[in-house]
Amino acid sequence: MKRAALYLRSSKDRSDVSIDAQRRALKELAKARGLTVAAEFADAVESGKDDDRPGFQRLLAGIRDSRRGWGAVLVHDTSRIARRRHIAFFFEDACRKAGISVLYKNMPESDPVTDTLLRGIMQALDEWHSLTSKQKGLSGMAENVRQGYRAGGRAPLGYRLKKVTTGAIRDGAPVTKSVLELDPEVAPKVAAYLQARAGGMQAKMAAEQAGLADVASATRVGLEWNALTYAGHTVWNVNAEREGGQYVGGSKRRPRSEWVIQRDTHPAMIDDNAAELLLARLEALGGQRNAGARAQGRTLLSGLLVDRAGAAWRSEGAEYRHRGARRSIKAEAIEDAVLGQVYDDLASPALAKELVARLRRSLESNGDVQARAALVRSEADLRKRIHRQMELAEQMTNPAPALRMIEELEGKCAELALEIARLDRELDDTRAAEAITEAGVQRLLRGIVADRGDDARGLLLSLVEKVELDPDTMTGSVHYRLAVSGDKMASPRGFEPRSLP
Repeated sequence: MKRAALYLRSSKDRSDVSIDAQRRALKELAKARGLTVAAEFADAVESGKDDDRPGFQRLLAGIRDSRRGWGAVLVHDTSRIARRRHIAFFFEDACRKAGISVLYKNMPESDPVTDTLLRGIMQALDEWHSLTSKQKGLSGMAENVRQGYRAGGRAPLGYRLKKVTTGAIRDGAPVTKSVLELDPEVAPKVAAYLQARAGGMQAKMAAEQAGLADVASATRVGLEWNALTYAGHTVWNVNAEREGGQYVGGSKRRPRSEWVIQRDTHPAMIDDNAAELLLARLEALGGQRNAGARAQGRTLLSGLLVDRAGAAWRSEGAEYRHRGARRSIKAEAIEDAVLGQVYDDLASPALAKELVARLRRSLESNGDVQARAALVRSEADLRKRIHRQMELAEQMTNPAPALRMIEELEGKCAELALEIARLDRELDDTRAAEAITEAGVQRLLRGIVADRGDDARGLLLSLVEKVELDPDTMTGSVHYRLAVSGDKMASPRGFEPRSLP
């Protein structure tokens, strides 16, 4: 009997599928496929937007280990692996190279090419869900800032957080938010340091004079980046996102045009002129440090581009170079040709039609409207029972039994709320699948190819075995892992490499 490993991941999303629920579903899948579960890798409350997860890293190490003892990975759905398509592409490519099959609970088996492209569409939906949820959260934080409240995090040095009531009630308790107030012991020192720095004094000397000599230099730089906060303004959306251990865009901070600033929300330590002087100096230094990093690009065909004999072309800056023949070609020229060919092959109407049909079939069991309605009714009934118990508790000499009952009922309500949220998400998936058209699938696949980013490279790694470029004739061909036959991607039999335009 073939052996398999399970990968389980839950996130902070309250509507997410629990680790236990995933495990039960995957053991059922293993039984149905005649597989023995030999290993399990899990990440509890971990984001899927990057691959910096302990369980996921152990899984990748297992994939690379020839002694692993299992030949398949079972996953509940594509979003468990990642909420970013390039991570999902590279994971599946690592499995393919190791001869490991990947089976998703929510995706039916199909022919290999259709399966590859269908997964790509599902992964795009996963990323859309992630970005949509994130946008909702960011909108809420931005609104907090516009109202003068903190969007989260600790108070900057020299300030402290003060809780204020908003007048709203949630779960029977007043809703509070945070604002900044001066820390009388530290604020004068921070103000003196920032004023001295705005006047051009060297950082170490300014810190010594202000009484901040024991504060780390990195912290002092952070004080200067927070100059607008110290000028009395609430500032948000300054730091860039991190993915894969690196800042998106290559810089820790976003451009000033993307910052959200609400002015005059708390006591100031410096004026606006001093704040702008500090920021202008930091931005000038940052631009110099990042100029080299921005000039470094990543070649799309690295590891794929070979000559007729299989010898690799080397990527050097903006060129691919063949050392044996001492020939080179601009990266843009060959990448445009390859992407154009793949773009045309993915434009097949028959392929798009089949992908749409399979996508809808894979999600047709999702979004049980009747089940959701029943859960909503059950939750409403529980709320009525809770209300009656609360009335009884007020009339009883010893309300302890009623309070215990209330606690038990509240727990059941919470479980129902989680299940309702899960069904809501499945309904969203179903609606998204129903809204996808054949033209939409073609645009999605073409967009990935045209992007030239990690998503495009991931798609090429999934579909393209190699790209041959003859250094003598400078003609080439794309070799797919599976053939292109007629109007639709099919099996590898009878495959003939397509010539590059």
